[in-house]
Amino acid sequence: MRSRRARLILLAALAHGCGEVIPDATQADRAGGVAWVRVTAAGARGALDAPLPFSSNGVPFTVRVEVYSRTNALVTGFNGWVALSVSPGLISVRGADTLGNYVRLTNGVADNVEVSVSRGYGEARIWAEESGYVPVSPTRAPDPPACADGLDNDGDGFVDYPADLGCAAANDDTERAGSYAVGASEPIYFDTPQIADVQGRSALSPLVDERVTVRGRLNNAPPDASDPRHRLVVTQINNSGFYVTDIDDQSCNGAPCYNSIYSFNFRAPDGMRPCDLLSTLTGSVAEFVNTTQFSQPGFQVGLAWRPNDAVAGACLIPDAAEIDRAVLADEAAMERLESGLVRVRDVTLPTMMGPGVAPNGVPMPGATNCDRNNDGRITFDNGPEEQCAEACAADARCSEWSSWARYGQITVTLAGGAAAGRIAVSPRTVDPNFDPENTTPRTATVTGTLQQVGPNWIVSPRCGADFVISGDGQTVCEHPRDCCLQERSIGDE
Repeated sequence: MRSRRARLILLAALAHGCGEVIPDATQADRAGGVAWVRVTAAGARGALDAPLPFSSNGVPFTVRVEVYSRTNALVTGFNGWVALSVSPGLISVRGADTLGNYVRLTNGVADNVEVSVSRGYGEARIWAEESGYVPVSPTRAPDPPACADGLDNDGDGFVDYPADLGCAAANDDTERAGSYAVGASEPIYFDTPQIADVQGRSALSPLVDERVTVRGRLNNAPPDASDPRHRLVVTQINNSGFYVTDIDDQSCNGAPCYNSIYSFNFRAPDGMRPCDLLSTLTGSVAEFVNTTQFSQPGFQVGLAWRPNDAVAGACLIPDAAEIDRAVLADEAAMERLESGLVRVRDVTLPTMMGPGVAPNGVPMPGATNCDRNNDGRITFDNGPEEQCAEACAADARCSEWSSWARYGQITVTLAGGAAAGRIAVSPRTVDPNFDPENTTPRTATVTGTLQQVGPNWIVSPRCGADFVISGDGQTVCEHPRDCCLQERSIGDE
């Protein structure tokens, strides 16, 4: 059934695009002889070189839908329903003779149908499909809908929804499968989203599982306020991907927010360095352990940064956002900073940490390992491991050992106030000499990119200059653009 439907959709689309009839031996099965659908969208549709802005709120259009026979004649005897959709994007349908995204045709036509298209990007089209769905009230009496009346109305050996494949839902008043005739409007051109649009300005991206492109500027000059092309600055590279920040974003009441993103590349990206400006960033949007990111990314470096290069100009990596106890306690504020550069000042390093298994699940000096079954992770099921980890998290001296053993992370305590304020940092990758079992009271200032793994927030330093322990003779690098940079290699050139 699915392969036959796919073939019919393809044939109908080709026929509509080429003006040909459909050589289909099963035309007799079509409702009222419907073979293809025409969709006309009235309103500003943009152009390839002047697209409409990306919109999460919706862009209005007026749609006309008509159904035609295989001889390209309007099927005036059709008084059924068609489903409207848009690809890519979301559509909402309003007005009389509409139900959800379905619209009813009278004498083969539905005119002045009001629709709104949101989250469209690139070349989008409004689609209509005649699927045989005839929605009625599910509680209709005395005659219930045909797909809920207990009868085999079409004599195919199957009764009602969901057994009868001709039933779209229990309130479908026909067991007929429909023609699956389709049609599409002319292109509607939308601009590509910005990073904040991909992030959705929330914890979850509205574009999950979509493959989208973000476009940036080719030079380091700031854009005009109306220019959607922003400067996309590479802030950090690691052995599995890279971080990018839109430094021109002002989408939160004139301030930047949700303007950074991580791209998982499986390895360090070739030919890319911190301070580079990307002209194109493409990827499949995913939510991985509570972090919005691009997977399988593609990119183009629009401006390759080099020190003392007059054309490249100054490095545009932004200053780090400061996280204190108030920010850490505000989940929305932390989400705004996800994948961006942040700093925690004068945090207290743990003084109780060690590889021994916590006796009876109670962390002790030298024994803060809560991984009781030795599987390399803490099981959060309200069992002994979780209770042990929570007891350690509640003790400002303690850091759970298995997080260090597996990820090189320790838990530190933010300065000031009596309220709980603990966050994870990852010193091992940037300071191979760091001793997690040191019991000397110490404080540190840590700069790095902010990641979320489950409910936990983690600051990942870029290099040793981002992890400064007080009294060790280091000086905090106040501006991230002045440290942890990697000059281009001969191979890059």
